[in-house]
Amino acid sequence: MDRRIGWLLACAVPAAAACALAALEPALDPLGDAVTGLAGLLTGLALLALSRPGDPSAPPWRLMAAAALFPVLGLVLSTAAGPDPVLPAVVLRWVPTVPGYVLVVVALLGMVERSSLRRTCRRTLLELALFGAAALVVMQLLLVGPGNSWTALSLGAQLVLGAAVVAASATMAAGLTVLGSVEAHRQRMATVLLGALVVLCVARGTGTSAALLGAADAVPLTRVAVVLGLTLMVLARLLDPGTAADVRRCANGGRADQLRSVLPHLALVVVVALVVVPLVLDTVPTRVTLAGALLCVALSAAHRWVTTREEHLRGDRLRRDEAYFRNLLHASRDAVLVLDARLRVGFASPAMAALLGTTPADLTGRDVLSGAAGRPGTLDPGDAAALRRVLDSGTDGLVTLHARDAGGSQRCLEVSVSDLRADPAVGSVVLHCRDVTERVARERALEEVAFTDALTGLPNQAGWDAALAPATARAGSAVLLVEVSGLDEVREHAGRDAVAAVLVELGRRLRSAVRADEVVARLVGGTFAVLAEGDADTAALLGDRCLAVLEQPVTTVAGVFDLGAAIGVVVVEPGADVAEVGARAELAVAAARASGSARATCWTPALGAAAARRARLRDDLPGAAGRGELWLAFQPIVRMADKQVAGVEALLRWRHPELGEVPPGEFVPIAERAGVMGALQRWALREATAAVLALPATDGEPIRLSVNIAAAHVADRTLVEDVATALRTSGLPPERLVLEITEATVLAEGDSVAVDVEALRLMGVHVALDDFGTGSSSLAHLTRLPVDVLKLDRSFVSRVDRDRQSRALCEAVLTVGRSLGLQVVAEGVETPAQLGVLRGLGLDHAQGFLLSRPLSLADLVRLLHDGAGRLWPGLVGSSADPVPAADLPAVRAGRRG
Repeated sequence: MDRRIGWLLACAVPAAAACALAALEPALDPLGDAVTGLAGLLTGLALLALSRPGDPSAPPWRLMAAAALFPVLGLVLSTAAGPDPVLPAVVLRWVPTVPGYVLVVVALLGMVERSSLRRTCRRTLLELALFGAAALVVMQLLLVGPGNSWTALSLGAQLVLGAAVVAASATMAAGLTVLGSVEAHRQRMATVLLGALVVLCVARGTGTSAALLGAADAVPLTRVAVVLGLTLMVLARLLDPGTAADVRRCANGGRADQLRSVLPHLALVVVVALVVVPLVLDTVPTRVTLAGALLCVALSAAHRWVTTREEHLRGDRLRRDEAYFRNLLHASRDAVLVLDARLRVGFASPAMAALLGTTPADLTGRDVLSGAAGRPGTLDPGDAAALRRVLDSGTDGLVTLHARDAGGSQRCLEVSVSDLRADPAVGSVVLHCRDVTERVARERALEEVAFTDALTGLPNQAGWDAALAPATARAGSAVLLVEVSGLDEVREHAGRDAVAAVLVELGRRLRSAVRADEVVARLVGGTFAVLAEGDADTAALLGDRCLAVLEQPVTTVAGVFDLGAAIGVVVVEPGADVAEVGARAELAVAAARASGSARATCWTPALGAAAARRARLRDDLPGAAGRGELWLAFQPIVRMADKQVAGVEALLRWRHPELGEVPPGEFVPIAERAGVMGALQRWALREATAAVLALPATDGEPIRLSVNIAAAHVADRTLVEDVATALRTSGLPPERLVLEITEATVLAEGDSVAVDVEALRLMGVHVALDDFGTGSSSLAHLTRLPVDVLKLDRSFVSRVDRDRQSRALCEAVLTVGRSLGLQVVAEGVETPAQLGVLRGLGLDHAQGFLLSRPLSLADLVRLLHDGAGRLWPGLVGSSADPVPAADLPAVRAGRRG
């Protein structure tokens, strides 16, 4: 833009200098015409170049660019006509400029907003007429003179000169209208443009008048004025900010209205002066001047009447709008405060005053940020700082403030802040306040309900999470997870009310065992949690203290109850996740529960590693069969009468590619919890029934296969179908298959298991009662359970060689089993003494590490081939006779050897 200005000035200054030379030297008159034409052409091009596409203010300037070319056309025509008489030359030069004047008037009126023209149509028309009449009087005096000198001209010359006066007057009237009607931020442009139009109109009109009146010496001077006017027009275009200027630049809109109201009076003063001054100088004004003056007076009066009416209507409208918005504001339930630039109360709505128990007058002028303490409307220091931060940020926002009312109570206000200090029309901060005191009270009550256990009054799970979250961000905190055992017995014997009383007492004891600032929460059921301060040793001591108070007898109206507890301790690491802390606490309390010790158990990385191992096994177990990681081991079952292998028990094994051999005691519980035990059992049935066909017969009898059936597989109700599928696929006879089901599974599942067992027995499959002697085993159950084989648990066998009562119990079970027609198999035979005693008691079958450890299929086949199906330890006599009781000490001595 700066380069354009320099270029335009560089073009305008030489042109002005050339015109000045033409004014001094008449011989240079053709050169002056050429420079004037070149200045007009450059002006049109400059106005077009400065009119950017898409700019709403560009079209009027394009019309002016076109208007600047019409005088150039007249100059070309007059030059081409040659040195003809004066009147034809003037006509040829001036007539083509008439369309240019029309375009200028249209362009000037196009600079005023259409909405403004429609809103003040009558006033604008009167102003245009007044300015036109005033300009007509002025231009008539300038171009014709105060006397009647133009009467000496011919009719054609009079018409040309009159037309010049009218065109110039119309142009200046339009310029004055634009000056009074454009936006305030464009008034500087309008002022320069009006100056350019005045200079151009006077210059061109004077040049025409001088040429017609024979004053040829004055013509070159008018060329200088023309170039100056064109330069001012380009400068006005450069000063035009356009209609899309920033709204803040309209801050001086009041000055624009004042200028518009003053301009008609100035025009009237100028016209009256043109009448009065000649009278003072004893010169009689022309009739045109007097008529124009009278017309200006009449138009000024009409303009004043229209203006007064518009102001009256505007005032009525403003009063109605003010009353409307005032009533609307008073009827609103939202309280409003308006703060001035110094943040003092400039306006307080009645709702705000009623909210604080005071009057609007008492609040007006109050400094809300640093008011006197105790007065109504005074903010708390923290809230004042929060409001100050919102205001300093320069953005609107929502903030919660607390203010004192006239009664001294604290009101909670939800305040919407609208900072309008940058708006010159407002210059204030508007606070829309809503009383949320009751809502906040209800929210706090609901929050208390949501975060508090209704029974004990302690924080619940949500309250515990809310208290634990901040503790994870700092060091020096510990979590104690407490699991109370024995509540089921309390519920069974005394009912739920007694359980509730016990839980309340336990919560009270835990609360009394910790410091006042430490958190005690009841999570669910009989699970409590404590958030304490201190290191691991301090937390462990606190856990032992809590354990001591929890294990004391609890006295209720229903009786006295003894409870147990397991406590896990976790030291909170800074930055740890709440879920991670909870998981570690669960591991610690599980370890404490499994150990059965009367001390709190702290979480260690080893517990975390064990949990990670379990998670890894849980993830890898479902696809282990497909990856070929599962295999079967077979443990022989020996018939005591002839020491022959009568059967084998298939045992599931898992060889993990990275973790190695995984014990069944580790992965079987994981499989049951993961819900894949049924799939593993189906694979084991299918593989075992196919594998046992390759085993050689012993003493002419085929070897039977025993397979353990898990409780989860039984509960799926697919056992019968799975067994039938495995037998059909492998071709194994049903009588060679023995399914081992625990007594607890049979009793827990009830009639549905009995139906499945009967169906299996009808198929020819044998059913064994596994792990007899554990849990709630009863000899009476043997008369009701549909089984063929009874397997004594290792807990029976482990003390049979050294405990008289255990031996007597085993003998009783053997007697009952033989009476019921059941085969009895002893599991877990690990010493020669145990085997000798059981053989002496007349046991049918035995299995255990003493006889053989679980073998792979190939090793089992090799064992059966090498021993011809016989399997007997060397430390036990080979005689088939029972071992006398007197020889048992010798057997034990042999085992110790």
